[in-house]
Amino acid sequence: MCTSMKKKLLLILSCLLLSIGYIAAQTTKITGTVIDTNGEPVISASVVVKGTTVGTVTDLDGTFSINVPDGKNTLVFNLVGMKSLETKATQNMRVVMENDDKLLDEVVVTAMGIQRDQKILGYAATQVKSDEISAAKSGSVMGGLNGKIAGVNISASGPAGTSQKVLIRGISSFNSNNPLYIVDGVPITNERSGTDYVDFGNSANDINAEDVESVTVLKGASATALYGSRAGNGVIMITTKRAKSEKLTVTYDGAFTASNVLRVMQTQDLYGQGWGAWDRAENGSWGPRLDGSIHEWGSDQLAEPMTKPFSYVKNNIRNFYKTGHELNNVVSLRYGTENLGLYVSYGNVTSNGTLPNNADTYSRNTFSLRGNAKWDKLAIDVSVNYARKDIRRTEQMEIELLQNPVDIDIASMKNYNDERYNLDNYYTFYATNPYWMVDNNYFLYQDNHTYGKVEASYQLLGGLKATARLGGDFLNYSRENINAKNSFIPGSYSDLGGATAQNGYYSNNRYNRDQLDATAFLSADYKVSDFTLSGTAGWNLNQRTYAYTGGYVNGLGVPDWYSLENSGSAAVSQQYSEKRRLIGLFAQAELGYKSFAYLNLSARADNSSTLPKNENTYFYGGGNISFILTELFPTLKDSKIDFLKLRAALGQTGNDAGVYRTSSWFEPYNSYYTYLPIHGVLGLTEYNRLPSQSLKPEITTEYEFGVQGNFFDNRVRLDFAYYNKRSKDQIINATLAPETGYTSETRNVGELENKGIELAAGFTPIKSKDWQWDVNATFTKNTGKVIELWDGLQEYNIYSWRGVEYRMKVGEKIGTFQVPSVDRVTDKTSPYYGYMIVNTNGFPTQSTTEKEVIGSSQPDFILGLNTSIKFKDFRLTVVGDWHKGGWMASNTSYITHFNGNSTQTVYNERNSFIYPNSVKIVGGQYVENNIPVMANQMNYTLGNYSYNPLVRNEMVIPKDFFKIREVTLSYDLPKKALKSTPLSKVTLSFIGRNLFLFTPKKNNYVDPEVANMGNDLTSEFGEISSGTSYRSFGGAIKVEF
Repeated sequence: MCTSMKKKLLLILSCLLLSIGYIAAQTTKITGTVIDTNGEPVISASVVVKGTTVGTVTDLDGTFSINVPDGKNTLVFNLVGMKSLETKATQNMRVVMENDDKLLDEVVVTAMGIQRDQKILGYAATQVKSDEISAAKSGSVMGGLNGKIAGVNISASGPAGTSQKVLIRGISSFNSNNPLYIVDGVPITNERSGTDYVDFGNSANDINAEDVESVTVLKGASATALYGSRAGNGVIMITTKRAKSEKLTVTYDGAFTASNVLRVMQTQDLYGQGWGAWDRAENGSWGPRLDGSIHEWGSDQLAEPMTKPFSYVKNNIRNFYKTGHELNNVVSLRYGTENLGLYVSYGNVTSNGTLPNNADTYSRNTFSLRGNAKWDKLAIDVSVNYARKDIRRTEQMEIELLQNPVDIDIASMKNYNDERYNLDNYYTFYATNPYWMVDNNYFLYQDNHTYGKVEASYQLLGGLKATARLGGDFLNYSRENINAKNSFIPGSYSDLGGATAQNGYYSNNRYNRDQLDATAFLSADYKVSDFTLSGTAGWNLNQRTYAYTGGYVNGLGVPDWYSLENSGSAAVSQQYSEKRRLIGLFAQAELGYKSFAYLNLSARADNSSTLPKNENTYFYGGGNISFILTELFPTLKDSKIDFLKLRAALGQTGNDAGVYRTSSWFEPYNSYYTYLPIHGVLGLTEYNRLPSQSLKPEITTEYEFGVQGNFFDNRVRLDFAYYNKRSKDQIINATLAPETGYTSETRNVGELENKGIELAAGFTPIKSKDWQWDVNATFTKNTGKVIELWDGLQEYNIYSWRGVEYRMKVGEKIGTFQVPSVDRVTDKTSPYYGYMIVNTNGFPTQSTTEKEVIGSSQPDFILGLNTSIKFKDFRLTVVGDWHKGGWMASNTSYITHFNGNSTQTVYNERNSFIYPNSVKIVGGQYVENNIPVMANQMNYTLGNYSYNPLVRNEMVIPKDFFKIREVTLSYDLPKKALKSTPLSKVTLSFIGRNLFLFTPKKNNYVDPEVANMGNDLTSEFGEISSGTSYRSFGGAIKVEF
């Protein structure tokens, strides 16, 4: 009875609010039913008497009733996602509305939030809709785009809340390669928060994926030129949901997933604890061959010694982790008329990760309020969004796992308060119980993020509209780093063995990162004869501030008290602030002719506060043209060519300079042991980077050509693009001679090139009333190349680690790895030409002059695949991608070579051997080598790069992988089954994320995507054993009423 009453009240309310005006004249009551092509009722369709403001909406059965004034006999039926329909009003009419598969795809959001018809665009722009973004319930907007957009490389495999690394058309800057993120026309700051070892996510993660209507990626310089000096790395346009003309609707989306680790390194299973010989205190696996015998292990100071089999422990690292879980709940309410819309949502994501003892937790609460209203010529749009995150992350625990001998069961030592496994008696002096680490070395992170806008537009006169938009993005967050203080009982096993105690460390910092963005523009849209003319001209002010304050103490006085006051010496304070401003003028004009030819021109001038005074204004621009051949030659449609477009574009954008590059500043002097001030001595020193008075922004110039087509009743779809972009005036800190008084100077140097092809293809082999099968693929091949450095320099080292160099070299791919070569015979007349030279131990020697290039960090190509099969109310979707090529440095490989856990350290089963094709030097002459590497020296030649340069080659591993990103199976309950309930829609889903990972044999260490440390160039270097990837599986439900 209550349900029936509620249903009637809602329907009455909807009809009252959607009906506008009072009809005093004589009317005729018309009733009818609206259904779709499958015979199902169409709910919430608007029904309006043409030429009047009289209207209503269809109910849960698709029925309607409307009073039609005399003299009016045409009804107009509308619903988003379906084709609009006009028909004559008749009694008990039955109306069939058709789905419009192309409707939602025809309009895309472009620069400055301007909506344009996709078919006329002269550049590549890819749009992904809400259903695809949130299908796998990852809680992340960018995570939902993996494998679905050509030209975009997204790395995202960590636990809930970690950041996504996004590269659009390759690496084009020595500095940040982060795209510009725009939410509802307003930029947000999307810097990654964290360290090399912990990741707290970025601002794009604060957006509730269920709130997103679509994401449009603008890739080329012509598409992004209106954003000028912030758009050199592409632009990601995020459009959130708004209420349409619809009845009051409440939606609940809920998902539960369980997670376990996807990839942990594979260890060798032949040799156990020791270092050359068995040693109870060693944390390496260079000991004797495993034989299953029972022997002592661990502390020798226990009253009762421990014993165990000398056997390989299967799944040793994996068993350390537990099954994690994640809850994702979203409730939203929307209601709208033709002149008013309201959307409210609340979302909560709670995750307890796979680390034991609740060491990896994440919570995010989001609230959104969006409203829009129209009064005659005035339209208002308001959006307010708030997100709160609380995160706990563990620091550097993974190293302890990797150094554990393969025969010692990690999980057996979970209770670190047990006398046998506590700090005083832990089996090795060289490491710490990982269970103690997760509880005592960690970060606590909390943020509050508010962003949104107020926008007003006014129709000045026919075709001319004025718009003003004020947006803000305000983020404040805090970060605490806790390393516990510990000690050992005098005379204990650890004390006697010389184990190093932690003195304790605590830091506490508060950060603020704010952004204000004001935009005002005029837009016009006219049609004159066969021509259409539209344009936009406006002004933009953007101001960004960043500041932090806090401090740290290194050495705690009292254990387990984490405060800046808990130290015998004063805490070291830290404080920083910056402000930058950008003022721009922009304009865009578009000319169309007879619906088949379109020319678009855009321009922007930016005045930047981070560039030298009086030399801080730069101009950016772009142009593109498109020809719709199916409009020019309509007969093509007779040949099953439904749509065919050619396009070309040319544009220029930039990357603005960072702050404090054109001026000096002072900071307190400090060295490793000394921090000023001391006894009132301030001790300020000028920063050691020489500022530049001729600094310019990095400039990217790009052209592209493309073709887009739909064939065979839109069952075959193709979008192809070729692009070439060059980025010059790279901003770097160039090394200076010490006598200058500075260590580096800010300079504009060099040029990088990225060129490649992008292909998005789709095929629908089956389409019937009950069945539909869609197959889609994306292909990206980008080749990045160093064109020029500076001052004739041919090679620039970006980063070095244990002899592995990551560098730029003129003529080579961007970001290549090289290592010192093995010393070889270089005399071409020698019979041993090319042979490696060994030392007196039979180890290969290292060349003092030659380097070996291993390869670039960039992939050869990326292939994204997804398929969807629909049968009646069931839908199965699978998404995967293949990354071919690329290299990365691996600390996991390094550390497990060093301690003998890597599978590559059991070459020849560690039996004595002679390196093939090698020579030794006798009396100054090369002689074929006959010196065997002895079995007791394997830890040197197979595990230590200091003794064998070939080990470095194994520290750079391939980045190739194939991953199944998403598997979803959903079922929509039939509308007939919901007829007697207040529910209008129920969808049940099984979801799986990152279910399978395949990598080359040489990489049995890590998921290549865990190497995610931001979007700057150094983040491409590799992984530092800071985490694992995860697979998740679970279920979801979506309910509307």
